[in-house]
Amino acid sequence: MRRKAKRDLITPDLTPLIDVVFLLLIFFMIVTNFNKYSGFKLELPTSGVTTEIDQNKALEIIIDKDKRYFVKNENDSKEIPIENLAEYITGQKEVIVTADKSLDYETVVELLGKIKNNSVESISLSTFQ
Repeated sequence: MRRKAKRDLITPDLTPLIDVVFLLLIFFMIVTNFNKYSGFKLELPTSGVTTEIDQNKALEIIIDKDKRYFVKNENDSKEIPIENLAEYITGQKEVIVTADKSLDYETVVELLGKIKNNSVESISLSTFQ
């Protein structure tokens, strides 16, 4: 009987294990970089100007360094040909343009012209801060 009682009393202490798990969780939360452009190969130019834009209402158009155009919605993004751009921006009030910094000036200006020709009220350029 004595032997059976001793076995019941031996239980491992899980407190140090739980502490280590929480420390690892905190470490990875701090170290992780949450970049919303991780799906694209973009190097954004930097700017010291900050503005507040409601990104849920605005349509975002992304141009990567290979001059591929993407339309980004709340949940997903898809590649589009530049010829079909008018279909996506019709009826939009705000458009955000995000372009790689290695693109030539002409590419960005052509896109801005096409957006403005579709009577968009507000165009914003996205930069890295």
